[in-house]
Formats: sequence, C-alpha cells, structure tokens
Amino acid sequence: MFNSLRSKWISLLVVLLSLLMLLTGYATLKSMRANSLQQAEQSLNVASKVFQQALDTRAAQLTNSVSLLAADFGFRQAIATAEQATVESVLQNHGSRINAQLALLFTPKGELLASNAPMDAVDLGRLMSATGSNSAVTDTLLIDGQAYQLVVVPVRAPALIAWVGMGFLVDVPLAEQIKGITGLDISFIQLNSQSGNQLTSTLPAQTQQLLLPQLNNVTSLAGTTHFASDFSFITRSKPLDNEQQLWALLHLPDDRWLASYQQLRRQLVEIFAFGLLLALVAAFMFARSISKPLSQLSKFATDIGQGNAAVPPAISQDEIGVLTSTLVNMQHSIAAREQQLRQQAEHDALTGLLNRHAVEQRLPGILETQHGTLLQLNIIQFKHINDTLGLTNGDTLLQLLAQRLGHHQPAAVFCARLNGDEFLMLFNETLTEQQLVDLYRSLQPAYNIQNSLINLKIAIGIYPFEPGQGSASAALRRVDLAQENASQAGGGIAFYQHGQDETHQRELTMIRDLPGALNSGQLYVVYQPKVELATEQCHSAEALIRWQHPQLGFISPVEFIATAEHSGNISLITQWMLKTVIKQLAAWQKDYPTLRVAVNLSAADLLDQSLPEQIGSLLQQYQVPASALALEVTESAVMQDTNKVIANLNTLKAMAINLAIDDFGTGQSSLAYLKQLPVNEIKIDRAFVKDIETNNNDALIVGATVKLAHGLGFKVTAEGLENLAGLSYLKESGCDTVQGYFFSKPLATADFSLWLTNFAAREKPTMEVSE
Repeated sequence: MFNSLRSKWISLLVVLLSLLMLLTGYATLKSMRANSLQQAEQSLNVASKVFQQALDTRAAQLTNSVSLLAADFGFRQAIATAEQATVESVLQNHGSRINAQLALLFTPKGELLASNAPMDAVDLGRLMSATGSNSAVTDTLLIDGQAYQLVVVPVRAPALIAWVGMGFLVDVPLAEQIKGITGLDISFIQLNSQSGNQLTSTLPAQTQQLLLPQLNNVTSLAGTTHFASDFSFITRSKPLDNEQQLWALLHLPDDRWLASYQQLRRQLVEIFAFGLLLALVAAFMFARSISKPLSQLSKFATDIGQGNAAVPPAISQDEIGVLTSTLVNMQHSIAAREQQLRQQAEHDALTGLLNRHAVEQRLPGILETQHGTLLQLNIIQFKHINDTLGLTNGDTLLQLLAQRLGHHQPAAVFCARLNGDEFLMLFNETLTEQQLVDLYRSLQPAYNIQNSLINLKIAIGIYPFEPGQGSASAALRRVDLAQENASQAGGGIAFYQHGQDETHQRELTMIRDLPGALNSGQLYVVYQPKVELATEQCHSAEALIRWQHPQLGFISPVEFIATAEHSGNISLITQWMLKTVIKQLAAWQKDYPTLRVAVNLSAADLLDQSLPEQIGSLLQQYQVPASALALEVTESAVMQDTNKVIANLNTLKAMAINLAIDDFGTGQSSLAYLKQLPVNEIKIDRAFVKDIETNNNDALIVGATVKLAHGLGFKVTAEGLENLAGLSYLKESGCDTVQGYFFSKPLATADFSLWLTNFAAREKPTMEVSE
C-alpha cells in the first residue's frame, strides 16, 4: 500500500494535516470545556446567591409578621396575665394567617409557654442557644426530626417577658418555590448517622436514588462544586445550620452547560472531516503531479536496465527534467558499455578469438541442426615454452598461432581459445583426411619470436558430429578426450573413439562415489606378508586397499587411486587408510606386538606439511607405537618437490616411523637424491623379481641394487616373488625381506591373522607354495 511515492506523499500530507487539526481541535475543545465549566460555576454562584437571597427575603417577611404579633397589645397583655387559652388561640390564628407550620411561645429562660405542635426539651435548649441576643433571630433548625426556617422575636412590656417564634418547614414546596426563582433543582438534606440521611428534592425519584450514595461526598466541603460521572447534574452544596446537619443542594443539569460545548465539538468534527477531504484531494493532486513524471522516468529506467529500446518522457525545466536528461545520457553510456562488455564477454582479450563462454552459447544451436567437425588444438609442453621464453613471448606465440588458425582455408565457422594453450575450431562440414593433414602442416612452420624461430608440437583432437547427436558439453568432452589421446602420443592427430565416453563416465562415477564409499564399507584393507629371509619369520606386511563398488563391481586400485590423484581426492584415501591400519594395529598389539604394517603415500601426501602431525595424533589416539607403522613412497613422488618431501620424511623418521622407497628402479631414479633420502628400506619393483630365475639382466639389476642399498645403509625388500626358484636368487643376492604370492596373496584381516599364526607354527626351514 505504501510502496508508491504517491501513497507516501498522500499519507504524509494527510497525517500532517490530521495531526494539526487534532491538536487544534484538542486545544479548542479543552478551552471551550474550561469556559463552559467556568460558566457553569458562575451559574451556580448566581443561583446560590439567589437561593440565599430567597431564604433571606422569606426570613425578613417572616420576621415582620412575627414582630407585628410581638408588638400586639392584646397579645402582650394575654402573656402578662397568663391567659393560656388566649395565647394559644392568637398563635394558632396568626400562624395560619402567614402559613407557618410552627408557632411557639416560651419564657426568657427557655420554658415553653405555648405551641401549636409538641416540642421536647432538647429542641427548646437548641432554640435558646439561638436566642442569645435580645433581637430577632432567624435560623434553620431541626425540630422533632423536621427542618424549619424559624424566626424568634422578643416580646417586651416594656421589659422582656417572652419569646414568640414562627417556623416554616424546609420541604418540597419550599424547594419548588426556590426552583421557580433560580431555575435550578433544589435538594434539602438532613444528615443523621443513626437514623440515616433524609433527602427532600425537586429531582425525579430515579435521580434522587443516584444522588443518595453521593451525599457524603457532596457535603464534605461547603461551597464546592461536585461533578459525578454517574450523576447527570453539577451540584453545589450549602449548609443551612451551624452544626452542618441541614444542607441545601443546588443542581445544574449537565446538558445545560454541555450543550454549547457539544455543539462546538460537532462543528469541529465536521470541519475536520471537510478539511481531511480537502487534504486528500490536494494531496492526491500534488502527489500525482510528482508521481506521474516519476513513474514515467521509472518505466524509462526499467527499460534501460532490461536493455529494451525506450523513448524518454518529455523533458521539463525542473529537477525532474534534470533527472530525465541524466537518464538519457546514462542510456547512451550503458549501450556503449554493453557493446564493449559483450565484446569482452565473448572474445579472448589476448587473441581476439571467441572464448569458452561464447562457444557454450553458440555451440548448442549448431549441434542441433547441422553436421560438421570439431577440432581441439593443444600446444604440447607450452609451460616449458613460457618458462624458457617468458610470459610475454608466450603470449606473442599464442597470438601468432591464433592468426594462422583464422587464416586457414577452408575457413572455420568460428575459432575460439578455450584456455591457456587450447584452441577450438568448428567447421560446418566433415573434413577429409587430406584437409586435416593440411591443417596440421600449416601449423608446423616455425614462429618468429624476436628473430628467434620457435617450432611447436601440436596435438589435435577430432570429433565429427551429426545433427542432434549430443549436447554441447558432451561434444566438448569428446573432442577433449581425443585431444588428450593426441597429446599422450606426443602430438599429431587423434579421432574420438566410441567408448571413450564410458571410460570418462566411469571415472566421474568413481570420483562422485569415493567419499561415500569410504564410510559405507565398500572400501576395505587387505594385508600381504613380508617374510624375512634370514630368520624365515614374518614381522611385517603391506596394507593394500580394495574397492568393491555396488554398480561397477571390483575396481582395480591402480584405476581408482590414479583417478583420486587426478581429482585431488587422494588425501581422503590416505587418511582413511592410516586410521584403519593404525586402529587394526592397536587390535593386534596383544597377539602380534612386533608386527609392522606399511601404508603407501602419494606425492600429494608427502607435500602436506600437516601429515606428521596427523599421523602422530592417530598413533596417540589408538596407543600404537610409531615403530609399528611403516610408510612407503615412490621415487616419482619424491621428485615432485624434493626439499618439502625430504623435510616431511625427516620429521616422520624422527618419530621412529619406518620409511621405504617403493617400486625402486621404475621411476625417475637418481642416486644424487637417493643418498639424501632419510629412508630405512628400498623395495625392488616386481618387474625385476617375477622372472629373476630366467632373466639374467633382472638378476644382475637386483644384485647391484642390493649392494648399493646395503652400502647406503638401507634394507632391501623384493616384491613379486612367485616361485621357489626365484627365492634362491634373492637369497644369493642378499635381499633382507621378500614379498609375493610365493608366500601369500594379500589377505583380509581375519585371514591374515590366521596366516601369521600358521606361518609361525610351521616346520622350518620348509617353504611351500601357498594355495
């Protein structure tokens, strides 16, 4: 809802105006309410004064009437002569004439002489306290449970002979009379904690019931105004006697003082609603005047971002016009940069040919609809050229080769540089053998690099294709396989052969499944005994890994170890082998405490500087002595980085681990490195051992190797012994240890344990060929 600029503008303006109107309305209503309350207070003040004036006027009239009676000669004579019947008659008649409900006469000492109503002593005592002076007294008294407005006047003849008084009930008629004067409802209250409060009021009966529970609060402080949420009147209290037992309450209805306030509030609400409507209209118009050109600019910018052709909106003279001009300039700049980026994205910066990304974009459509030939070219030993001539000259050589490819006839649909020294050519026809030879020969003449002629060895892979024969990735993989075959042959031309894909897929399957196979039990270890010729005892063995794949079946270690080395996963196998063998050595410590088991390491393992620490941690974890572990490395692995390898071997030898050179004589043998290697043992490859009894050259090589090794302080192990005749030659040549099928094939863990037991218990010196 509030995502658009128009909505935000409208919301902002409406909120601001609403807040302004709310604050203004609140301040106005608050002021008007205070003013209305003030007017109500003034009304109550005036009414209270009118009420008091009405009481005073009535008291004055009553005083005049009673004073006339007190001055009457006949009445004074009757009092002086104690004519009781005359006094009572005069009091009765005079009281009736002025509508007084109470008439009484009592002595200056307070003794009641006559009354038209019975009175007790208590009432007379209170009355005497009110007549402490010798002049007329007006007061409101509670006599016999009823409230009277009473006037008492002295009777003199000429001395004070008595007091005469007249009283009017403080009741509803009196309240109605005063209501007619003040316009307010009047209530009279008699407070009595014992018998309960009594209420006389002009209020409706229902309203009187609401007032009763509030009497104590209303009369708590004289002259204050009382507001009650559950009572629809404003009340002013006024005490009528000195003891504050008799009270008068003046009630002003709420609707009388709230009427103007409520009317103003309604007007303010109407003004607020009308103002809000105007604000919405104004905000909508204002927001539209801003959001419409911005929406046009937004669409224009979106089209620019999506690369669509877009026409800019009309350019105005305000800030939006400046933004429009900026976007137009940006559109032109983006178009220029896109053209440049497209060129850079699809072309090789060095040679100007297409790059791999462009090939992957264009090749699928061609393969789907056309037939033709894919060629992948590779410069053999280009790294050596870079190292010899330098990178700059190497780049020049690549540029010259690219020029020859681009000028070749028949012309290719496109030429591309896939990576460092690999190029791809696509032809929309199936090239003949002669055309391929001509292409190969055109690349053979020397290349002039800074007046030096450089000849290149080129390997070319060929993949002819038909429409819909496969995907782009499959085609690139097949031509790459063909080029690898040409490279392995030392150069020339090689065609893709059917079935090479399956081999590649098999390798991918092995790479994918190897990590899971290590944890699922597909890989396992077998042990081949190594027998000491001098003692005819077996105290060592070589651990060999095996893989039984659920789909591919048994996989040769030569196959999957080479694949693991190429894919960089060989360290996973090595770590698994070390842990498995050391854990098994821990289990064999009790029964075969002198047994030593050898594990093969790859070149990548020897370059890992953390290898000694990993091995040490495993030995410590399983409580296996370092002397129980042997490590075998090949000559080719040592030659990878001699300094790092020798440093790692020195660390391992210092840990008391036995080290051996495996397959000696088949790799890049170097006596200069051999004398530096911190190894304990040399293992002669089975290629020199298996036919030793029939091949004199093998016998000479083995003999010379044993002498050389012993001269350097190494022990010698011969691999691949298969018959008793060969055993005699090895004994004569001085070999220390023999390993081969003559004694045993590689055995599973349990079978190897049984073989060790049986071999140790055999009758010496007989050695029989195993089954």
